[in-house]
Amino acid sequence: MKHFAVIGNPIAHSLSPIMQQAAIQHLQLDAIYTRKKLSEEAFDQEIKEWLRSDIDGFNVTIPFKERIIPYLDEIDDFALKCGAVNTVVRCGNKWTGFNTDGQGFLEGLAEKRPIKESDHVLIVGAGGASKGIYLALKQAHNCEVSVTNRTVAKAEQMLEPGSRDRAISLKEAAKQLSKFTIIIQTTSVGLNPEKADLPLQLDLLAPGTLVADIIYNPFETAFLQEAKKRGAITQNGLAMFVNQGALAFKLWTEENPDRAVMRQAVLDSFEEEEKC
Repeated sequence: MKHFAVIGNPIAHSLSPIMQQAAIQHLQLDAIYTRKKLSEEAFDQEIKEWLRSDIDGFNVTIPFKERIIPYLDEIDDFALKCGAVNTVVRCGNKWTGFNTDGQGFLEGLAEKRPIKESDHVLIVGAGGASKGIYLALKQAHNCEVSVTNRTVAKAEQMLEPGSRDRAISLKEAAKQLSKFTIIIQTTSVGLNPEKADLPLQLDLLAPGTLVADIIYNPFETAFLQEAKKRGAITQNGLAMFVNQGALAFKLWTEENPDRAVMRQAVLDSFEEEEKC
């Protein structure tokens, strides 16, 4: 039996096991998918033990997408450029890292509307997921992109050399908010539904702006709720979650999973949670 999993911290909120197990069952594969919480403090030791286990492949989520890289034997070119890995594949005794976040996000965003060259995109955050999204965006489209982050220097490191893209402070992004046609929220702010914190103030948000948050659980973050109040077109992280998961599944199994089955499994999980 093949064993796949997701590692991260926190990890209890992850619906990857539900989604990927649905795909496994639909294809009648002899496999399971679980979750594993690793310690931030003891990550170096725990990841070595994990890679020596019988695991066949795994996803990587917050906060280990960058920290996993030194422990892998090979890194896909796109993941290397991102400096972040969200999918790890075992081939014999070697481990290869990939990044399916960027492509998965763009496939999901296209469900709302196509990206145009005239779009001005704002990416909020400069972590592992944002790097994949930024590079996938630049490879597929010639639109202008700004990146805002608490640490502007980290946002600057994401930018393609020689591009017209900019790194700006959160304060500057809030002042210029009306000029952006697409806003992509990539930070972990919003994971805790009990906190109504916003990663960026939305006072100057223009109605009709496409606002996406890569968080899918909770289903609608405070950021999306506020954007919706101001007339934005919103999208949560479900589309990205399903698409990046399907791309990872194909890397592990060489099988194309049914994305509709995966999506429905997540939605059913939310319905069950509401009943409780």
